[in-house]
Amino acid sequence: MTDKLFKTYQARKTNFEQNLAKKTRLSDLLVLFRSLVSLFALGCLVYGFSTKIPGFVLFALPLILLFLILVIKHQQIKKQISYLQSIVQINANALLRLSGKWVDFPSSGDGFINPEHPYSTDLNIFGRGSLFQYLNATTSFMGEQALAKLLSTPANYAEIQSRQQAIQDLAQRLGWRQHFQATGMDNVQQTRNPAQLLAWAEGKPLLSNKKSVYLLWLLPLLTLSLLTLTAFRLVPVYVPMLTLAVQLLIVIFSEKIVRQAFSETGKAVTELERYSALLKCIELEDFQASLLITLKRKLYTCTQTSSHQIKDLARLADRITLRYSPFIHFFINIITFWDLYTLKKLETWQSKSGSSLRKWLNVVGDLEALASLAIPAHDHPNWVLPEVRDCPPAFEAASLGHPLISEDLRICNDVSLPAQGTTLVITGSNMSGKSTFLRTIGINLVLAYAGAPVCARSLRCSLMNIYSSMQVQDNLEQRISTFYAELKRIKLIVDAAALGQPIIFLLDEIFKGTNSNDRIFGAKTVIRKLSTLSAIGLVTTHDLELGALEKEHPQFIRNCHFTDTIHDNRICFDYRLKPGIAQTTNAIALMKMIGIEIESK
Repeated sequence: MTDKLFKTYQARKTNFEQNLAKKTRLSDLLVLFRSLVSLFALGCLVYGFSTKIPGFVLFALPLILLFLILVIKHQQIKKQISYLQSIVQINANALLRLSGKWVDFPSSGDGFINPEHPYSTDLNIFGRGSLFQYLNATTSFMGEQALAKLLSTPANYAEIQSRQQAIQDLAQRLGWRQHFQATGMDNVQQTRNPAQLLAWAEGKPLLSNKKSVYLLWLLPLLTLSLLTLTAFRLVPVYVPMLTLAVQLLIVIFSEKIVRQAFSETGKAVTELERYSALLKCIELEDFQASLLITLKRKLYTCTQTSSHQIKDLARLADRITLRYSPFIHFFINIITFWDLYTLKKLETWQSKSGSSLRKWLNVVGDLEALASLAIPAHDHPNWVLPEVRDCPPAFEAASLGHPLISEDLRICNDVSLPAQGTTLVITGSNMSGKSTFLRTIGINLVLAYAGAPVCARSLRCSLMNIYSSMQVQDNLEQRISTFYAELKRIKLIVDAAALGQPIIFLLDEIFKGTNSNDRIFGAKTVIRKLSTLSAIGLVTTHDLELGALEKEHPQFIRNCHFTDTIHDNRICFDYRLKPGIAQTTNAIALMKMIGIEIESK
């Protein structure tokens, strides 16, 4: 199956590269032809004016028109080239993702890292080498936010079911997903936060006096009429100068209002054009999943489509760019009230469609997030949709593997926590796979609750809040030691379970920051407590003494372990979960292997 996917992506990449080469050659030809036409037109003008032969000047006019047509055509070709470059890159990234070489993808979600989150830091949900980086095919700020929310926020049963259907629908639409992503891509890697634009769209208009709006066309019309009469010497010069002076004063006194409004819309032209294009992709697609149909319906609230209305806003915002040519802007603005008229048109759009803008952008974000989750559904057809059930805490999986480990290196295990209170105490030597196993369970649950397929032959679970304590760190600023930070984390988990929340806990090397006697006593206390609450979970430890808990509570607590073997001074791991307590250790062997001298016992 992997070979077939490689061939699919490679064929698409090759096809688009061929089209890109053709468009690039056409672009080069247009540049050459455009240059020749411009030189020929210039030569005709110079020769015609210098020899006073009007025929050459007249002949230059169609050449100038042809030049302008070639400029417009070249701009269209450049957009097509940019699109093809994006879609070639998308397929190249798909090949890298299949090869396990995706850790250098540009957007890793570093901004979403939150050490206080119940599980995202421990499970590598965000950051370099994270689940977010592996999945992310979003191109907008709203898309990144939506994907991060899906991976870090609890969901309900109905949401999970509707997402599963939507992701399966999108998984079958490879061409549309890549077109959707390429449409939103540009050369700028950092996405723009539309918060200011949304604040303007949902705010109150600044031109509060509606009657004064009539001045926007009456006064310039009067001034232009007076200037025309002055040209024919029917009106003294000072008369139109007086009206121009009035217009100048109005422009000066309105500049603060204009600048305030334009600061929130003028910089968003390119982003608005991209959102318009993305919305058009959604509007034109015939989805089957109910969630996707519901999202699409949100785009039809007025007589015009959302993509058309946002395109109108982009055109209005583009008028603001005249301010970047101060000399031309100064005269045009005074004579025509260019800025005030633009502001009036913007506020007309604001009153008509402003309240819907956030909803439309959220639809784009939601579709981008779901399309990102459709990638593993398409690329790994052997992964399964989990069965999330309405029952007390439980988790059962067959051939469960870590989704971010490449298939040729991935070791899968069966795991069963069939009833509330079940706790697996996992022992094993260093580097034997204990921590990775906890992350395997956690990250697959994150995928399951997001509505995505999981890396397993089968997976059944209840809906639970995920809590972990794995990468706890000290905080010098707050004067918190590693051990105290872990205590706070453990208390958070116990308190959540005590409140009756269904939870799954993943505790790695519990209480490693204290002496062995206190660590063993504390660990036993916590495990006994959690096994009586609305929770299931796993605890890894090097303290073999914790294995005695299975005899105390055989109905809830079970021992499992990972092991290793040493051959020819090399430590070998099989990463297979086995029942019982670990019988081997390897710390001394590892010290010797890296060159630390060990005294004889």
